[in-house]
Amino acid sequence: MKKFLIIIFVSITAIANAQTFSNSWIDYSKTYYKFKVGANGLYRISQATLTSVGLGNTPAEQFQLWRNGKQVAIYTTSSNGPLAEGGYIEFWGVMNDGKPDTKLYRIADFQLCDQTSLQTDTAAYFLTTSEQGNNARFSDAPNPVATNTLAPEPYFMNKKANYFKSQLNPGYASVVGSYVYSSSYDIGEGWTSPDIYPSRRLQASFSNNNIYTAGPGFSLKFAAAGTAVNDRNVRVKIFNTVVDEVHMPYFTYIKKELKNLPMSYLTDLNNIQVYFENTSTVTTDRMVVAFDEITYPSKWIFNNQTNFYFELPATGKGNYLVIDQFKYGAVAPVLLDFTSNKRYTGDITTPGKVKFALPPSSDTIRKFVLVSEDPSTITNISNLEKREFVNYGAASNQGDYLIITNPILFTSSAGSNYVDLYSQYRHSPQGGGYTTKIIDINQLEDQFAYGIKKHPSSIKDFIQYAIATFSIKPKYVFLVGKGIEYDQYTVKQSSQYADRLNLVPTFGAPASDVLLVSPYGSIVPSVGVGRLSAITGDEVANYLEKVKTYEQAYKSTNQSLADKLWMKKVINIVGGKDSSDNDLFGYYMNLYKDIIEDTLYGASVETFSKSSSAAVQLIAS
Repeated sequence: MKKFLIIIFVSITAIANAQTFSNSWIDYSKTYYKFKVGANGLYRISQATLTSVGLGNTPAEQFQLWRNGKQVAIYTTSSNGPLAEGGYIEFWGVMNDGKPDTKLYRIADFQLCDQTSLQTDTAAYFLTTSEQGNNARFSDAPNPVATNTLAPEPYFMNKKANYFKSQLNPGYASVVGSYVYSSSYDIGEGWTSPDIYPSRRLQASFSNNNIYTAGPGFSLKFAAAGTAVNDRNVRVKIFNTVVDEVHMPYFTYIKKELKNLPMSYLTDLNNIQVYFENTSTVTTDRMVVAFDEITYPSKWIFNNQTNFYFELPATGKGNYLVIDQFKYGAVAPVLLDFTSNKRYTGDITTPGKVKFALPPSSDTIRKFVLVSEDPSTITNISNLEKREFVNYGAASNQGDYLIITNPILFTSSAGSNYVDLYSQYRHSPQGGGYTTKIIDINQLEDQFAYGIKKHPSSIKDFIQYAIATFSIKPKYVFLVGKGIEYDQYTVKQSSQYADRLNLVPTFGAPASDVLLVSPYGSIVPSVGVGRLSAITGDEVANYLEKVKTYEQAYKSTNQSLADKLWMKKVINIVGGKDSSDNDLFGYYMNLYKDIIEDTLYGASVETFSKSSSAAVQLIAS
């Protein structure tokens, strides 16, 4: 269990001087329309939906679609001019993955798998327009099956993978009585299999494989990490054959690909069994696997799926594909070539088969998705949320005291915006005379984290952008709003309370706001940072009054007992997740109490201790 924060590692690598920031994809003169995609599939935005947000008369050639700062190729039913009634924009939508998380890691290679996100499966897309031309498009290309002279391709190299999401592995730990984890994203941190003990093994299955036995050998790729301070090997079996055994002691990790494995290892072609075993002699030892992936020669049988991804190598003569068992309904399916942005309509003249005659290509790897155009398989986007981005590059939006908060806190029970009043106080001579700016966390998430909710890059990228580009350099960052460790938020985000308790995200688990304001690859903060863990506007109001009272008293030059005795009164508040935390924290706080009550300071300490195992306990006293 995670107890408290110790920053252990210091890296000399820093990229703060890089001049390309995560908001570089934004044109601040434009309006964007945001929507969300939670699963891979074919999506459409209808002409009626576009009309509902005022885009119905926009020429089709002007539309742009963005995901994670990159333009996404789209298909429009009209190549130019406004879409006709019943027309649409069509695109291949991809759910969120772990690629935006990679830069969070202390060293990028510590991320075992970039296919699963630490935050959410839901990706954000942004629709806008551009009159400059050269907008990314899928264009229709001929499919000359009738004149084809090539023999059908006998097989393709298919990839299947298990991306394990049984638990969020906390990663590297130092053992100082108990396991203490770094706030940095570290070795093996992320979604993994359950713990694998020496007495157990992890089974990973691959079924319905349609293996082409006359093809080349197959490969197995995997990543694993240790999660306890013991010696061990990772033993990998395919059925009963040991195909690899590698030393992976303590909290080390491995990423490995076993190539050209013989087909003789596959005693059951249609239900391949891969096993991962822990060889440690310590019965309580643990290790985890992040993913395993096989690549093998497959027949052109697609198991009645409605979309199917595959890759092909370069060819000087072209390819003739005859695909069986693809579920396309009553409409001819479409093959999307992401390498050339071509769109081929399948030939379905032979019942049960889809045929394509593809041209030669010098591209080393060509990436395709075969998609059903049956309306029942297509997701329609019906809600477009208008986004007008704040340009923080403009001098009027810059300051040396940045208050990053959530609009939920702008309203109190009295109807006043105490975040704004706090900003006014800090701007006043009494509050320090700072140039204060209130920053909406929702703006930062969309601009600097590509719309991925609660992603720490929203703040981390923004701070480095501000330091590098602001004419008024930031001195302080004040986070107004409660944050939750990502491992708690990720597994509980379906709760109606999750977003109300995670108003302004933090960094890592255990949480560290310091790492939100440090450059990537460094633990040294670029600016001072603090947080008010408020969840209501009234709590902001209470804090503001306390700050004013405290700072007024602190500045007083009167040294009488009546004015200064309050400095000798201390409150210790102790509480953790469970009784073990309560006991440990109470032990340390009592040591601090002894120090501050000693003659060097002579304070009086009142301790309030949590006694319940509930997440929150009200102390009536």
